[in-house]
Amino acid sequence: MRRVLWWVRRYWPDGNPLRRRSDRLEGAGLAVALLLVLGSVWPAVAAGRQAHDAAVRAGDGGRMRVWATLLADTPVTSLSFGAVVAGKTTAAWWTMPSGEQRTGQVSAPALAKAGTQVPIWVDAGGRPALAPPDREEVRVTAVVTGMMVWTVAAALTAVAFAAFRWLLDRSRYRAWDAAWAARTRERRRPRP
Repeated sequence: MRRVLWWVRRYWPDGNPLRRRSDRLEGAGLAVALLLVLGSVWPAVAAGRQAHDAAVRAGDGGRMRVWATLLADTPVTSLSFGAVVAGKTTAAWWTMPSGEQRTGQVSAPALAKAGTQVPIWVDAGGRPALAPPDREEVRVTAVVTGMMVWTVAAALTAVAFAAFRWLLDRSRYRAWDAAWAARTRERRRPRP
């Protein structure tokens, strides 16, 4: 809390006669940076909402869930220490809602036997497809997108403020060097 009060006191615009013009500029720059960071919340929310809507629109994308019947056992490979599943795809057949039968390679559980029925997703053309994202995945995508947009905006604002402070510090050091040089010249002048 004391640190926050120190920052507020340091940058608060007041009538302190010891504040240099560059100090007031730094305070104004910080205020602008804070407003930009707070203002970037709206674009972040908009980006998250757009990502959510795009995922919902894509939705199932014409995909439908059907039951496939395996034509063969899931392949296994024998190793010296036991058998392991060689692959997750197995030949299967399925019936489309239109009544058309299709065959192809589908993902199957480990050690599944021929004749086992497994649920699969197929696209509008009847080809096996990935399952559509569930509601939780859509929400996580939206939140992550929004957070990334806000983080990038905040980071860019912080870099811009740091560069602004660096320029102000350079001008302060030049002014300090000039004042020190003037004082040194003044002290070296012989007194009458």
